[in-house]
Amino acid sequence: MSVDAREADHRFANHLALLSGFVRLKAADLIRQPVQPTVEGVQLMLESFRSQIEGMARLHQLLALGDRGAHVDLGELLHDICAPMSLLLAGRIALVEDTSPGCRTPPDWILPLTQIIAEVITNAAKHAYPPGRTGRILVSNRRDRTGAVVVEIVDDGPGLPDGFEPEKDSGLGFHLIRAIAAQLDALVEFENRRVGLCFRLTLPAGLTA
Repeated sequence: MSVDAREADHRFANHLALLSGFVRLKAADLIRQPVQPTVEGVQLMLESFRSQIEGMARLHQLLALGDRGAHVDLGELLHDICAPMSLLLAGRIALVEDTSPGCRTPPDWILPLTQIIAEVITNAAKHAYPPGRTGRILVSNRRDRTGAVVVEIVDDGPGLPDGFEPEKDSGLGFHLIRAIAAQLDALVEFENRRVGLCFRLTLPAGLTA
């Protein structure tokens, strides 16, 4: 086996371990919930897992090609995550995409970005729009004035309650988002707006294309 093939196998094995750990944590958290999850909630969680598995397949394909300089179009990745979730939420929550061309990320970021984005969308659907409530979630990407790539997920729900601090919250969803973002050396921000909540993920400018 060549050095490149061994490196690809090692990277893919690491990502499989991350995915396995993510599923284990979500399963344990599901058992601990005092209230039985809704059918929609379970469907969204399963869709998140499916998106991550497809992300792994994309990573494997890129590694197999052996192109060390390969980057992934972020707009396409966002669409792959949003499209099936949009079908699940249709009729209750409109999941709108607003992607900008020219934002590309390394292949090794496919899984962590998918985990973060799917988790934030799932949390918004669950907490901003309880059963019976309709709304809109906007998912976008762009470059800021410094050239850094920014992903935003904005809902039109009630926002975070007064006194709630997401950087200190111990819930699994916020913990996973913070932990995965830290692996990317990315900045996570939650901003209450006049209407709704904005989640912002700013990726390191030097590692995007």
